[in-house]
Amino acid sequence: MDAASLHLIARRLRSIAFTATGNTGSYRFAPSDYAVIEDVALHPNSSIREITQRTAIVQSLVSRIVARYREDGILRTAPDPADGRRVLVSVEKKVQEDVFRARGRAPIDTALGTELPQLTPAQQRRVVQLLDELGDLLRAAPER
Repeated sequence: MDAASLHLIARRLRSIAFTATGNTGSYRFAPSDYAVIEDVALHPNSSIREITQRTAIVQSLVSRIVARYREDGILRTAPDPADGRRVLVSVEKKVQEDVFRARGRAPIDTALGTELPQLTPAQQRRVVQLLDELGDLLRAAPER
């Protein structure tokens, strides 16, 4: 597999995840916004640079997303006590509970049917098995 193929798979998986989570209710996000907010939820008190590195979204867009959702009360920022020039970003507690806990538990079966209608039910189950296996392998690997 090459890097371009990996990016295409990542985009398709993001689309499936977005469909599975329902992106409904009072918190609706564009995919890049969701990627930033999700990253911050997983890594509270992150700098803009750290978010940029993990999401592979350009720093100017990450900064705009953080500013927009800080104004909306979804993200909060605070100066880094170790370096006053840096800003640390976190997700507001209520948003984290409302958005990520409920949506994160949604099964992907229906989303697979919506996003990949050409697959048979057996193929969709196989995709879930492969994703479970990949998830186990990736969770076992230390983050850099």
